Amino acid sequence: MVDKAPISVLLVDDVPLIRDTIKIMFAQGNYATISGEAANGQEAIEAASIINPDVVLMDINMPVMNGIEAAKIIRQHNKDIKLVMLTSCTNDVVIFTSFAAGADGYVLKDKFPATIETAITTVRLGSVWLDPAIAYRILELARTTSSTEKTLEEVLTEEELDTLNEVAHCTGSLCFVEPSFIEKLHSLARSR
Repeated sequence: MVDKAPISVLLVDDVPLIRDTIKIMFAQGNYATISGEAANGQEAIEAASIINPDVVLMDINMPVMNGIEAAKIIRQHNKDIKLVMLTSCTNDVVIFTSFAAGADGYVLKDKFPATIETAITTVRLGSVWLDPAIAYRILELARTTSSTEKTLEEVLTEEELDTLNEVAHCTGSLCFVEPSFIEKLHSLARSR
């Protein structure tokens, strides 16, 4: 039986106006409720341990402690909490580092009103969510690569390879990325 109770969300962003906007948006729907708020990563860690939300919706660039560091600590303390990064950052290294830290989803702020419900419900069900703009960039990369065979080691920097290996790391029944995704990346790299 599917649980019909609203998804409990801890909202983490250092900008009060953004938090207020998201709270208004959530109040208009019935799929999730804001169970707590935090203004930085340190507050998020403390609130997550008290509230035990279903999902943490977290900004990346914040004072005191950024969202990636907080995500890593929250994930270490409670593997059942789902983590969705809500950010303006489209840097590939930041995206990979977020997933390596334990993020289950990545939503761009300029698109979030249209995608946030899908992202939150998707990660709550145990899947991974990538903002469509980021997924589109991956598809474009695949479409524009040359047919020359290359390995991941030839295409990615050492830091990117380390991050990719961390992202692909599985612990028990928890995998940050499906192994098939890593295979697709290897195939993509060979076609670059």
